[in-house]
Amino acid sequence: MLVAAAVVLYAFTGAAASEPSRAQPIGAGDITYGPPGAPLVVMEYSDFECPFCAEYAVIMAQLREKYGDRVQFVFRFFPLNSHRYGMISAQAAYAASLQGKFWEMHDLLFERQEEWAGSSDPRPYFEAYAASLSLDAERFRADMDDPATTDFITAQHTEGTDAGVTHTPWFVVGDSAVLPRSLEDFEKLIENGL
Repeated sequence: MLVAAAVVLYAFTGAAASEPSRAQPIGAGDITYGPPGAPLVVMEYSDFECPFCAEYAVIMAQLREKYGDRVQFVFRFFPLNSHRYGMISAQAAYAASLQGKFWEMHDLLFERQEEWAGSSDPRPYFEAYAASLSLDAERFRADMDDPATTDFITAQHTEGTDAGVTHTPWFVVGDSAVLPRSLEDFEKLIENGL
């Protein structure tokens, strides 16, 4: 019910229902789930502090579960300037990715968004999530603060802006930028693309 309400609310933000995508093709540095060279790519530009992204994360997890052997899912960072912890949460996710735990951290950041986003300092939360994933704590902190991490995230944000991304979440299925309103809408687009 909550997901449906958020998706209905999001429907009124002016997002295009479908338009040709100008997103860059998958590169070596992209964070992916599913087989390389899959017949269909589903790409998401996202911000971990975005409440709509958190709602869609539930749908995306179901899609990865169902289609992860036939579809390549791509996550791209697009932290919004209006979110005070958009960049640092992206840094935490990227640091986890460097230890092979991106999707696990991705899920924790969205599941516990209210916890860390409402705090005066999200770092202790991120470090606790990293510990729960058995990440090397010292490396996690160093990777979070590494200028290369910020550079990677900023480059993805810039590429997204150049591709016409104006808000989060922003989805590309195949060659089209789309805003599916439900799990069923996503499944229909994926089935049509396979």
